[in-house]
This record gives sequence, structure tokens and C-alpha cells, in this order.
Amino acid sequence: MQRRSFLILATGSLAMAALAGCSQQAVPAGDREATLKVWNPQDNWRKTTKFYDSKVQAFKDKYPNVKVEYVDVPYGQYEARYTSGFSSSSDAPDIFMGQVSYYGGALGIAATAPDELQKSWDEKLSNVTRDNFKVDGKWAGYPVSTDLGMQLYYNTEHFEAAGLDPNSPPKTFEELRQFAGKLAKSEGGKVTRNGLALRYSGNPTGIADKALPYVHAFGGRLYSEDHKTSKGFINSEGTVAGIQYMQDLVSKDRVSSLELGSPDDTFAQGLSSMTLREGWYEGWLKQNAPGVKFAVVPYPEGPQGYPKVSLLFNWAWMVNDRSDKKDLAWEWMKTVANPATDLELAQVEGYLPVWTENFSTPYVTQRSDFKAVEKQVSEGPGPVYNAPYTNQIALVVGSAIEKCLQGADVKETLDGIVPQVDELLERGQ
Repeated sequence: MQRRSFLILATGSLAMAALAGCSQQAVPAGDREATLKVWNPQDNWRKTTKFYDSKVQAFKDKYPNVKVEYVDVPYGQYEARYTSGFSSSSDAPDIFMGQVSYYGGALGIAATAPDELQKSWDEKLSNVTRDNFKVDGKWAGYPVSTDLGMQLYYNTEHFEAAGLDPNSPPKTFEELRQFAGKLAKSEGGKVTRNGLALRYSGNPTGIADKALPYVHAFGGRLYSEDHKTSKGFINSEGTVAGIQYMQDLVSKDRVSSLELGSPDDTFAQGLSSMTLREGWYEGWLKQNAPGVKFAVVPYPEGPQGYPKVSLLFNWAWMVNDRSDKKDLAWEWMKTVANPATDLELAQVEGYLPVWTENFSTPYVTQRSDFKAVEKQVSEGPGPVYNAPYTNQIALVVGSAIEKCLQGADVKETLDGIVPQVDELLERGQ
């Protein structure tokens, strides 16, 4: 469904919600009866639902007759479930997790946060990624975590075995390539251990996202800052050089396999010596691969400087703008959006908090990735990709990068997707 169609539906729904709100205001808070539906796609936040259910006592005290129904949606099914849910007036969630640029910018489903939250979040949440959670300059989502882009994870035992000093990781992309050559292992012409693991398969959106540090390191970007065009950006000299670097790791240097598996799994299994991943991976490794000895540092400097925060999107909690319980949904949001709950949940899930004050707590300063976090925060925001149809653009870009990794001509392939990307950018205007 196109944005206009959603907005037409939303307009009618909002009118009804306004009338409903008038009648609800006459009912004392303690007498309100309703059911709030909260949808959480199960990707990296598997403990969040149970945690929140135990941390909203203030909401339960104020609204004892309001039931909060949590639904964990399997990640592989969430897009289909969301499409079906938002097309139905009865099955749609009141609160949901997703990407703000799409659900707020493209579809107009995410409600703009109340003024008091606008002020509070502007003043107190991390400013490095805040534009990812805004639509037309206004907050439309509460960050799930502070995702500062990727960091360089490396296996310290592999470094030592290869004669490399674990305390002196690669500082430039050229050194990164050299280190990968010394760390990789091959047998019978096939890579049996990645020197540097690349995301080469799966959802194209993920492939595009994981390629951004390489693109930005060489001075490229996906599309213009004003969302007008991708011509001269997705096929620029810098973007081509970044993707060519990745292709060379596979086909020329033969230090990155397209067969061993995902970087997350192969690094945890000791089948990759280095990989680029976000801060949440630090907590995931400690919980799921405690035997792996690793270190985390900022990713290296590229020919065009430090890549800065390199992300396509961030996940956020949003309120359904078409819900007739929108006022209750924001009350729930106010209950969970505070520094104490933020820090506790970050510790439970192993990711970075979102309130600025929590970055000075021991939980953050004693993390193994703290040097990388410091670097990313000090460098400030990187390119922000918040055009309304960035998800769809990422599918196109990721599919193109996958072809390049398989050996397709990089410049020709990127030139070929400009019309598709520009059509999606125009659709979001």
C-alpha cells in the first residue's frame, strides 16, 4: 500500500480516535478498560518482552484495568505479519518495533511523540543517531538501543598464532587487507578460515548495511543527503572503490569465503579471524561463544578518513498513529523510557543504552568495546539514510553488492541500479 493510501486511512482513523479520546477523558484513569497490543520482532531482543512486562508497575498502578498483551513476532515473518496487521483495524498493534523511516516516513503509521517526550529525548538521548528516529525533524520512535555502527572484532588467539600483536590491530584499510592475508587459511584452493568475514548472502538489506563501512571509508554513499538522487553517489568513484575492495578480498586476495557461513556464526566458531559488527555483538559473543578470545577496536581509517557511524537504520519502539488507544500507548512509552530502565535493559540484552548519562556508567566504560564506542561518539554522526523507502532501496543495493561479490563488474552493476533507486527516492518525496 502506498503512503497516500495509508495517510487517507489514517486521517479517517485519527478523526475517530479524536472523538474516542473525548469520551475517554471523562473516564478516570483507574477505570479505563482496554487491551494494549505490543509487537516485538524477535531478532536480537529476545529478553525484552519479559523484561518490560516486569518493569511497567507504574503503568499498571495507574491503569489497573488495562491489559498489556505482548506478542513476539518471529523475525523472518515480521514484515508479512506487520503488513497484514496494519491492514486490519482489529489485529494491528498499538505499540510496535520497527524502522522509523519506513513506518513513519513512508507509510505514515508511526505517531509523532508528544511535546514533553520531544523535549526530553532531544536533551537526554544520544545525539549521534537521533536523526534515524525522526520524521520531518520530530521524534517518531524511542530507540531500542544505541547502535553506533560497526566495530572491528578480532580473534586474539588467531593473531598470536599468525605472529601478529593482538595489541596492535590494523589501523588503516590497507593494513586490514594485509592482516586478513596473514590470518586466512586455505585448503585445496578453498578458504577454510576467513581472514576477514564478509556478509555475502541472506537478506539483501543486511548485505547493504554491512557494506557501508567500506563504502564510507572510500568516500562513497548510497544517495544524496536531500534524498533527490543516487546518481553520482551509489555509482560514484568512492562507492565503486569500496565495493571493489570487498570483491578483491574474495576473488583476488582469497581471504574471504562465500561459502563458510554468516560472519556472526563463523567468528563465534573460530572460522573467521576478523569481522565488522555492531556493539550488540560484544554482548552476544560473551553469552553465546564464551570460549572465543576476542578484542574490539574502532574500524580502521579509510583512504577518505574514518567511516563514522555507518548504518542504514536503527530499530525503535513506535506508537500506531491509527490506534484508538494512542494516549494509553504513550503512557506505556513514558513508563519504559527512563534512564534506569534503559540501563537495566541494556545490561540484560548486552547492547548499548540510549540515554546519554548511561554512557558514563561502569557497564559502558568497562565493556571490551569501549574504545570503539568512544571513537564513534567523538567522531559524530555519519551519513544518515532516512529516506522513506530506504528499506526497499537497501534490497536493490544489497542484491547488487551480492552480485559484485560473486564477480560481477562493480561499476557496471552499480550504474545499473541508479534508475531503480531513484524511482524509490522519488516515491518518498
